[in-house]
Amino acid sequence: MHVGKYMTAPVVTVRADADYRSAFDLMRDKGVHHLPVVEAHGKLVGLLAQRDMLLAATRYQNAPVEVAEVMRRPVVTAKADLLVVEAARMMMSQKIGCLPVVDADLNLLGIITESDLFSVFVKLLSGSARPRAAGRATAGTRTARKGPARKPAARRPPRKTPARKR
Repeated sequence: MHVGKYMTAPVVTVRADADYRSAFDLMRDKGVHHLPVVEAHGKLVGLLAQRDMLLAATRYQNAPVEVAEVMRRPVVTAKADLLVVEAARMMMSQKIGCLPVVDADLNLLGIITESDLFSVFVKLLSGSARPRAAGRATAGTRTARKGPARKPAARRPPRKTPARKR
């Protein structure tokens, strides 16, 4: 299970020269908690988290401040072929809520967030994302079971029924 399969793409992004208040409005309007900051060609240069925006709002209030002054850098990133469990470990150890997914040139491909990971884990725990083992039955087919599926029921003594009259 790789990050590329579960990441969100395309990603809502913002440019480094945008005003932080417009970035805050974009977050609110799109319902996202993280905004990757990209150059004109899509190369990742920073990340804005919702809490960064709240701190900026209290510090700068109505002053015209660019996103570049508020964003986090360097950014912890992931490659699309990273295992989901490794992405979760990275996020936990770094205490971050998302990983922008980039290629070798740092071009933004997608983003994987805590919400994406929760969705994966819920699917796994409920059994709906369980990988099929070789030879396992698929929908609409039946296979013979090897060995008893469950313990046989205890045998009861035969019922005594009254003899019939002829």
